[in-house]
This record gives sequence, C-alpha cells and structure tokens, in this order.
Amino acid sequence: MRLKKSRNTSDEQLIAVLNSGYHLLNWLKTDYDRKRTQGTYDPAQDHQKYTDRVNQWGQTVIETLNSIFPTELEANQFLRPPQQFGAVAADSTEEYKAKSLRTRLDDLVRGLDDIRKNALIRYTDLPITTRLYVEDIDSFAKVRDVNPSMVAHLLKDGCLDMAEDSVKMGLEQILDVPFHRKDSPAELDDIYTANVIVNGGRRATALMLKGPGIGTKEMDVKHCGSKGNQLVRLFDAPADVFVVQFTGRIAEMVIKDVDGKVAALHARGKETHFLIMDGQDTARVLLAYGKL
Repeated sequence: MRLKKSRNTSDEQLIAVLNSGYHLLNWLKTDYDRKRTQGTYDPAQDHQKYTDRVNQWGQTVIETLNSIFPTELEANQFLRPPQQFGAVAADSTEEYKAKSLRTRLDDLVRGLDDIRKNALIRYTDLPITTRLYVEDIDSFAKVRDVNPSMVAHLLKDGCLDMAEDSVKMGLEQILDVPFHRKDSPAELDDIYTANVIVNGGRRATALMLKGPGIGTKEMDVKHCGSKGNQLVRLFDAPADVFVVQFTGRIAEMVIKDVDGKVAALHARGKETHFLIMDGQDTARVLLAYGKL
C-alpha cells in the first residue's frame, strides 16, 4: 500500500505534531507545579483544562495520521501505546490525577515517535508527478513554511523586480553550486547541477532562468530565444529534472511546450520531471533562504 503523501512530507508533519506533544507535556508539568506552589491550583477547573488540551492534541495527531497512512491502523495504534507500568504512585487524589494525565500523554508521545520511526518505511512512497512544485523539492524544503501571502508585498502584478543574475546567484547558493557561470549564447542552461534533492535522492537538474530584462510581465515561448530555441537547448541537457524560471508570470503555452517535451522523453523511456517557477514561487524560495 502507498502513503497518501510523500514520505518526506509525512515525516515533517509527524515531527511537527511530536514537537507540539513535547511542548504540551512540559507545559502540563510547569503549569501544575507553579499553581501548586502558589496555592492557586483548582482541581476541577485546571484538571479539566489540562485534559481538554491533551484531547485536542490527540485529535490533531489522529487527523494527521489519517491524512498520511492508507488505513486507520496507525491511528488505532496511537491510541493504544505501550504503557509505563508503575510510573504513577497513587498518593493524593490531585497529585495522582495530574501525574496520570502526564503519564498518559508521555505514552502517547512515545508511541507516536515509534510510529514515525517504524511505520513510514512499511509503505510505498507516493510517486512524484511529472510536474513538480517548489514544495516537492527537498532542496527547497524551507519554502513549505512561506505561504504566497508572505511574499505578496514583494510582487507587483505578480512580478518580482530582481535581476536575472541576482536570482541566479541566490539559487546557486541555495543549491550549493560551487561556481557562478556567466551567461553564454552557446549554453544549454543557466544552471546545471546534481545537487537537487527530490524524494531523498539526487537528481541531475537543468535550469533556464529569465528576469525582468525580457521587458514583459508574462513570459511566452517567443521570449525563450529565437522561436523558443532556449527551451529546445534546455532539454538537450543531460538532466532528468528541468526547471523553467521567470520573475513574472509564465504563459500557459510555455508550460504546455515543456510538458510536451517531457512527454516525448517519457515515450523514449526516460523518467523526467519539470518545475515551473514563476515570480511568486521565485520570491517564496529566495525569501525562505534569506536571499531577498
């Protein structure tokens, strides 16, 4: 059976809910100890508040597990984790309830960590689609935390006012390309690297970059060299991931042309993928890595 999401994305989401579980566990103890010391602990109200917070976290975990795994097996395992026998001593009623709740949460967190470490590998990873998006590139992982709204103030009519060479240097730094290659009319691509990671594996990648210098807000095939010959040369590169980047909007005909070239390579038995990176996605990636 396959995961509902890629293994890398699934692992990131499980780490996020794990961290929130650890934060909650620390808060339960700190808040309880503080109120007991100050004499402000209310057994009825505070314990109910603690229980509600644990239940809310548990519901989030179950929703996350069900969005990742193909069946409810992992969600059921999460609710029935191995228990720490003898961890809670039944002393005073208030103390016993507080410790019991913390122990239950600790068991749940430990069980969730075990699911993260051992369950993901039991399933087949979600296959990547022909068209990739910036969120699918492990080398751009930080972009997953940058929503489009976070770069809206940097764009004008969907365009990022940043020179092509500056974008190129920013991407080279993000991808750890060890040298900056000057543009040449004979080049197949603007950046060629095997440092791009997709689904945990290195992929030979060729990038064609375009900036405001083309003099238009929307890049069409005619802006990609004479009759689109830059796109033709791009696909002559020895790569299996092809990236078309522009600081503004990218016309649908460009996307259709790239899609057709990838389909032709597939027909010849070559597994290839493509990424269309417009002004918004360019801004998101550069902002995520401090290049703006």
